[in-house]
Order: sequence, then structure tokens, then C-alpha cells
Amino acid sequence: MRNWFFWVKLKRRPPPPDAPRCERCSATGLKRKIATYPVHLTDDLAGKRLDIYRVELDKCRRCGHLMPTPEGKAKIKRCTKTGIKFFRNQLR
Repeated sequence: MRNWFFWVKLKRRPPPPDAPRCERCSATGLKRKIATYPVHLTDDLAGKRLDIYRVELDKCRRCGHLMPTPEGKAKIKRCTKTGIKFFRNQLR
């Protein structure tokens, strides 16, 4: 006698069209993660890097690419602005 789960047909539905996708591989399987996000500065602060802690990111389950969520992008923008101001005050 065969197991019953060999006879169950799985219904795989396509993801909704507005589902978030990975920027690299276009996969829709994303997982939320909180991690440190590095920001490399340019112009007169070239060569300096800001490490922004506890940023909310989406991690692709297929390729492992990390992308900031809208909330994470807002935090990166705030912290980058403060970091640039700090470095410019130190370089005077």
C-alpha cells in the first residue's frame, strides 16, 4: 500500500503581481531580517564607511541578496544624513 501523500496533488499558485521581488534574481521568496547595513560615502568623504545597525532588510531565499525595506530605507537615509554631518564637523 502506498502512502496517501503521494496521491495528494499540490496546487501551486503563482505569486500575486504586486509581490515584492528580489532585485538580482526576481524571486518572490523573501524573508525579513534585521542586520547591519554598510553605506560607502562618496565625494569629499570618499573612503569612509558608515555601518548602520539594526536595519530591516528583505533577504532573498534563492540568492541571499539583502534589500532594505521601505522602513529600512528611511532609517538608512536618517542615519546617513547624521553620519555625514558628524564627519564634516570632525574634518573642520
